[in-house]
Amino acid sequence: MKHIFYSVLILLALIAQPSWAQKSKKPQVLIYGSGVLAFAAAIQSAKSSVPTIWVTDTAMWVPEFSEKARQLEGISHTDGGIWLGILMDMALSKTRSDSLAVVVKRDMNPRLFQNALEKTVSKQPELTVIKDQRIIGLKKHKRDWQITLSNKQKYEVRTILDASVPQSLLELIAAETHQAESRSLPLLHDLTLAQVRTVVASGEIEGKLYAVLLDNLLAGEQDGFFSLTAIHQMQGIGVVETAPFRGAIGQALGATAAYLAFFKTSADKVDVRKLQMELLSYGARLLPYQDIDISDAHFEVVQKFGVTGMLPAPNRSEAVYKLGKDLPVSYRDVQPIFDQLYARSQLWFLDHKGEDFRWKDFISLIKFVGLRGDEVEKQIVKDWKTKLKFEGSFDPEGVVKRYEFAVILDRYAAAFVKAVNQQGQFIR
Repeated sequence: MKHIFYSVLILLALIAQPSWAQKSKKPQVLIYGSGVLAFAAAIQSAKSSVPTIWVTDTAMWVPEFSEKARQLEGISHTDGGIWLGILMDMALSKTRSDSLAVVVKRDMNPRLFQNALEKTVSKQPELTVIKDQRIIGLKKHKRDWQITLSNKQKYEVRTILDASVPQSLLELIAAETHQAESRSLPLLHDLTLAQVRTVVASGEIEGKLYAVLLDNLLAGEQDGFFSLTAIHQMQGIGVVETAPFRGAIGQALGATAAYLAFFKTSADKVDVRKLQMELLSYGARLLPYQDIDISDAHFEVVQKFGVTGMLPAPNRSEAVYKLGKDLPVSYRDVQPIFDQLYARSQLWFLDHKGEDFRWKDFISLIKFVGLRGDEVEKQIVKDWKTKLKFEGSFDPEGVVKRYEFAVILDRYAAAFVKAVNQQGQFIR
């Protein structure tokens, strides 16, 4: 009996061991830096189920918001993803809201901000945080990077992101071993439809909307090391008002670094659609449509539709970017892209001519390219006000609006899943 009693005590002691006594997973990604970009990158990499180390070169996370109160103003509908999650946690809101984000940004309380960061970090089992350390050694060893911290700790990781300001890790790498290019971020309203298909982030700098293409991220990558020299050199990117944009960039970088590590692949093999879908799964706002609230029931669907590059934003300038949700969709606008996406659509357009799509014709097209039957119209009518949440009532002779077009196309013809290469061209 005594022997059994001690056996039970030993068993209970083993069960009660703290988590750090368990064998930890080998880290695959290391993020270096303490700003909002580094934070978002570390969180996203961990959310993507890749063991991640975040080394901060200060004792405090995101000091620009954690040390004193801030007030942010800017273009609406640019907050998203991990950054927006922090704002919502500060407001103790369980739902995402553009209007609430505006209110929170007008009075960024440092204690509430730090609490939100800590809450987010605590939910990431794949994330290890090491505060107030510098990286003093960095070298490539076979497929991994060997890192030495100022406390003499050593790690080997597959990918590393230098989010420090300035780019201090570049000094540890011989110039001849890192020849990454620098490419400026394009203005959002200047993008071609092909470029829109590769957008992974967007945001505001000094009253102008910029886009981040996958190409922009990969231009600063070599052998799994990501340099942000080109981004840090952008005029105005360092001011506090660009925090939402830097958060979006960081999230995109974190997902990309995690992608390379998880799939054990090189940058040229990154699948644009897989990366975009990963970002959308965690609330990223790839395109800042100012007429589509983040609380919209079909927000993610509209984002996916936007990066198909099927329709250009009709209302766009340096500071304006809208879907034009209530505008009609014309045959002329979508036929060229439909013909690239669906080989069968060419036959349909030969037999159907018109100006703006009516519901009866749009459903006919969806049935034709999606190889579907009469159940499509029946389901649309049934779900019109419930699941689809469309206004008014279904009218087969009614004009199809852009918003409705996006939702139905995603539901019955899945344009987003059509593969594109890193230049935004459809892969057949």
